[in-house]
Amino acid sequence: MVQNIEIEGKKLEIVKYAFDRFYEGGFHATGMEAALAGSGISKRTIYKYFPSKEDLIEAVLQRYSQVIVDDLFGPVADIISDPREQIVAFFDVSRIPGRMLTRGCLGMKAAQEFTGKHRGIVELGIEANTRGEAKFLELCRQAGLAEPASVAKQLSLIFQGALVLSHTSGETSPFLVAKEAASAVLEKATAAGRKDAMSKH
Repeated sequence: MVQNIEIEGKKLEIVKYAFDRFYEGGFHATGMEAALAGSGISKRTIYKYFPSKEDLIEAVLQRYSQVIVDDLFGPVADIISDPREQIVAFFDVSRIPGRMLTRGCLGMKAAQEFTGKHRGIVELGIEANTRGEAKFLELCRQAGLAEPASVAKQLSLIFQGALVLSHTSGETSPFLVAKEAASAVLEKATAAGRKDAMSKH
């Protein structure tokens, strides 16, 4: 599990800036100095906090892993209390910033770029990529759905597929189909849960 490491001050400023540069240009294609170009942060300061590019990438992934749930689920959780409705609303592009959806998953990108090259970065990328599934599992359990772990994996797969297609096309339209698929999965799980409840009485 990724630890919640508090990043503050100048170190946080560096991570936030590099976050967008890595997202836009990729990890291997973006050098250490390029990641902070235009930030006004000196090279000396960068290396004071991050001795290597790998250290900076790890910090970026740790922050991404921490904020992804808040950025994606936050807007929905603030206005909807029912866990089932939260899940469906999560696939509603009108509630989530489109740029977040069309940029793809930074964790997935890291895992792909560093496979066989840096185990630590790959593990952080995979962990960040599974944060959505963990949130789905939490909501499925709250909703009392049958086999919540299985449902969460299905929802995560639907989401990841929509994310990849949106990133490829630059459009959020794949989430319209994903929303229908997620609704169908929830309806089936809800019906199964009711059947199980009835069989116990």
